Amino acid sequence: MPDCQHNEQRSMNSHTLKSVFTILLALFCCCQAYNQVPGCTDPMANNFNSLATVNDGSCTYNNTSYTPPVKVDPVNSILAETSGLEWAGNSLWTFNDSGGEPAIYRIDTLSNTILQKVSLQGASNTDWEDIAFDGFYFYIGDFGNNSNGARTDLKIYKFPFSAIPEPVANPDVTIAAADISIINFIYSDQPQPPVPSAANSTKFDCEAMIVDDGKIHLFSKNWVDLNATHYVIGSVMAGTYIAMPLETLATNFLVTAADKSVGNKVVALLGYQVTGLANHFMFLLSGYTGGYYFNGNKRKLDLPNVTVMGQAEGICFKNGHYGYISNERVMRTIGGIPLTFTQKLRSFDIRNFVSNVPVTYIFTGNGNWNVPSNWSDLVMPPPAITASTLIFVDPLPGGSCILNIPYTIPAGSSIMIHEGKYFVIPGDLLLQ
Repeated sequence: MPDCQHNEQRSMNSHTLKSVFTILLALFCCCQAYNQVPGCTDPMANNFNSLATVNDGSCTYNNTSYTPPVKVDPVNSILAETSGLEWAGNSLWTFNDSGGEPAIYRIDTLSNTILQKVSLQGASNTDWEDIAFDGFYFYIGDFGNNSNGARTDLKIYKFPFSAIPEPVANPDVTIAAADISIINFIYSDQPQPPVPSAANSTKFDCEAMIVDDGKIHLFSKNWVDLNATHYVIGSVMAGTYIAMPLETLATNFLVTAADKSVGNKVVALLGYQVTGLANHFMFLLSGYTGGYYFNGNKRKLDLPNVTVMGQAEGICFKNGHYGYISNERVMRTIGGIPLTFTQKLRSFDIRNFVSNVPVTYIFTGNGNWNVPSNWSDLVMPPPAITASTLIFVDPLPGGSCILNIPYTIPAGSSIMIHEGKYFVIPGDLLLQ
């Protein structure tokens, strides 16, 4: 009997403790839920809620027009069909789309000079449309699919940036086939085998790609619904994959290019309308979470039409806020008059359109910190930086960044060292 009473008492204590824990947990969750206020957290939005603590993607913005200034006019005639753009190794890279050579070109952003041609041995250019860079590898998307929407050879070529020698002594080089990996894929929501359609009338065209967090992200060029579906390939290794649809954004234009800001959670989508004067647009996506890009802030910029922008199909960030847009040469008949618009290179800056974008400085050389030529665009961080500054250390392959002066990184700023690169601190570095 005493043992039974003891067991009964133990059972009651266990039950009582479980009840108390359940009540405390419920109170904690209730308080947490009470403290979380969903709403628009972007001060630049016209519906900004200063009390909101959780960005629910509801921000709306006043109509904003923006004309990216011209940097090069015209781009070298060899690149009349310039499509994708990417910044890597302190250089701008591009290529021609369908039917062009299977090669990328290193170009000078201040002139029409081609500094280097890099060919891919054994590759073909069925319809190259975008290029991405993850810090180590180039990814070239041969996935243009507008002719009939029924390609069965959608692929992405991947090769190491380290396979490209310096351009001065090597202006024309070839990447060996052994150094090139191929990522093949199909769309999970496209019938297999694909059913051919008329030209420019498929949902399964694509011209925009970024590589982020070890995954490949594709944004469709949807000729049917004029929206963009975000597809994900869950690996960057060679193989055959199924691209899975994750989310859809109603753009009302054809998405032709994408890139992610250096060091920031900002993605830009570029594109144009095929009707009328082909108005161009740019979506700036920020404040997103959970591997999605469309669940945060979605600010749409109105860019000029074809008479100013040509047919823009390339975009890339050079740093956290500044980047480039390119357009291919295009002929349009306007008012019964046939007109030709040459290939150009433009620049853009997003600091006036996205909140909390840091000023970015990128070390790309080899040697001492206080040498301007070691920094992108010869712009080195000032002796005293302010909050919301990002310093990105990405020295030349085999090189290093040497902090040969005392330096302070204030609270609210960051210094990031690229994986596999060397940051030598013989002096003093103070992180506040």
